[in-house]
Amino acid sequence: MTCDVTVITTPRRAVAAAPAPPGPPSGPFRRAGSAVRTVRGADGADALRRAREAVAGGTGALVAVGGDGMVSLALQAVAGTGTPLGVIAVGGGNDFARATGLPVHDPAAVARAIAVSLKGDGGRELDLGRAGDTWFGTVLASGFDSRVNERGNRMRRPSGRLFDITVVGPCSRTTLLTVFPRVYRGTHLGHRAVTTHRAASVSLAAEGLTAPPRPPRPGPPSRSADKIACVVGGGR
Repeated sequence: MTCDVTVITTPRRAVAAAPAPPGPPSGPFRRAGSAVRTVRGADGADALRRAREAVAGGTGALVAVGGDGMVSLALQAVAGTGTPLGVIAVGGGNDFARATGLPVHDPAAVARAIAVSLKGDGGRELDLGRAGDTWFGTVLASGFDSRVNERGNRMRRPSGRLFDITVVGPCSRTTLLTVFPRVYRGTHLGHRAVTTHRAASVSLAAEGLTAPPRPPRPGPPSRSADKIACVVGGGR
């Protein structure tokens, strides 16, 4: 099938503070028969508003060009709607793209792959996490174990329908400094202070706790959510 495509790029304020990512390659979409509309908000909130308007208006797909911040913004617009999300990963970490097996820093090749997918089966379903009103695609982290979670989830693709949960229990700062280098090798999982779990939902509660999702959502980190749930097929 063919469809209209909305490409959303890094907000102007973010570009002013850092080098701009490459422009979106629209040629592959047009050659596949799709009309292409590019939007760029003044800031994150404006970009999210524009993305939601495009989805509500019936765009056939939303394509995010940038890093994990742009992916998170786009997820807030498409999650639960059935509108496919394409990711052209040209950011710094690109955790979402790596976790889902997407190429990074190759905009033209990824645009061609997205165009082919939209014209064919429309892409694959993805399970997403939801904490309150915020959707996330790879990791929701809290405290020191935010880095442990982040690294652990980079090492393998997300498993359907369940979260992989890594918990660092009470330990001294010296122990933290000893364990942290092991995160990059994956050997931290064998430390006595580290436990792992799998669950469809989890509740976090602690005084002063913040829970920033990965990819990060626009704005400051949210406070601890009562319940974080894995939403089967929440994105596409």
